[in-house]
Amino acid sequence: MAFFGKKKQALQAALDKLEVAEQRIIELEADFEAVKESSATLVLTPDGLIDGVSDAFLALLGYKAEELTGKHHRVLCESAYARSEEYIVFWRSLVIGVAQNGRFLNLDASGQGVWLKARHLPVRINRGMVRRIIVMVELAES
Repeated sequence: MAFFGKKKQALQAALDKLEVAEQRIIELEADFEAVKESSATLVLTPDGLIDGVSDAFLALLGYKAEELTGKHHRVLCESAYARSEEYIVFWRSLVIGVAQNGRFLNLDASGQGVWLKARHLPVRINRGMVRRIIVMVELAES
């Protein structure tokens, strides 16, 4: 009987840990939703695809979510820049986990250039691999 009591205690301890982990996930998701609701954000995959976009980002550049989601980040860039060595180096840096900050020329929904101040933040998981890139954006001062 002692064996079953220890197994039951171990199972209860595992369930308690799972409940704490699930609560933490709920809190982190709520934190990120608060950031998305109050900031112009973009979520990118390591290969440059737009995985998510906040309403504030859409309003800033005049897009609809379906116009950007699933598209490559380069749709926001002038074509000459998107083909440049500078752009390649920019993405290589992000993929290896180096944050990129600065002013970037982006194209709005009408194709007009808009200077944005952006922080590209690589999110690392499992042995430092970049899982996604969160971009925090605001209008740059002229």
